[in-house]
Amino acid sequence: MRIVWVTGTKDTGKTALVEKIVRKLVDAGYRVATLKHTHGGFDFPGKDTDRHRKAGAEIVAGTGRETFFLIERGMDLPEVVGVLEMLDDIDFLVVEGFKSMEYANISTSTPGEFTLKVVDPFKIDEVDDLIELIERRSYGLLQDLNCGKCGFESCREFAKAKVQGDADDTNCKSQPDRVLLRVNGKPVPLNPFVQNFIARTVLGMVDALDTESLKHQKVDLIIKRPD
Repeated sequence: MRIVWVTGTKDTGKTALVEKIVRKLVDAGYRVATLKHTHGGFDFPGKDTDRHRKAGAEIVAGTGRETFFLIERGMDLPEVVGVLEMLDDIDFLVVEGFKSMEYANISTSTPGEFTLKVVDPFKIDEVDDLIELIERRSYGLLQDLNCGKCGFESCREFAKAKVQGDADDTNCKSQPDRVLLRVNGKPVPLNPFVQNFIARTVLGMVDALDTESLKHQKVDLIIKRPD
């Protein structure tokens, strides 16, 4: 899953730009998730969820045509990515509202070190050029392994080269493609060898069970340490 960050100062059209990018990516056949960061809350006073929380619930969940979770704490980007990776196979995560991230971004105001392009969302209708940039120069969750397998000394150097167009044909070799390990909700970096080792071990055990009817393509294993 690759990450695209829409950044800019207040009231410069970030949400309008997110809408245009998401629509175009979906039209191109990609599966897209979005993440909105806010200083306020997502719950509404007086609603059932608010009453549940005031009664003392630490986590409020709702399900019907949609499913949601409200947790009384913020989650950083690696933790959110870990949750999304567990839920479904998403091609792009479009993020809006964080102040600082070392991921490819489209800015609606001032460019930064990782800015692909600065645009005025209210003056552009076609975003084909943006989508082409996103496809070539965005990248997934960086695990700070600094393994050098991409040809760069560090993950940060790879990210800078990718954004600047010096690594269009290069991708991170240590993405959590086969296994995502989370400890207390946060992803733990695993190099490809460890990912393959864990995958073969766990799938070997699952295949030994009577799971023929499950036709598993994805196996989730959650381990909770006893008190």
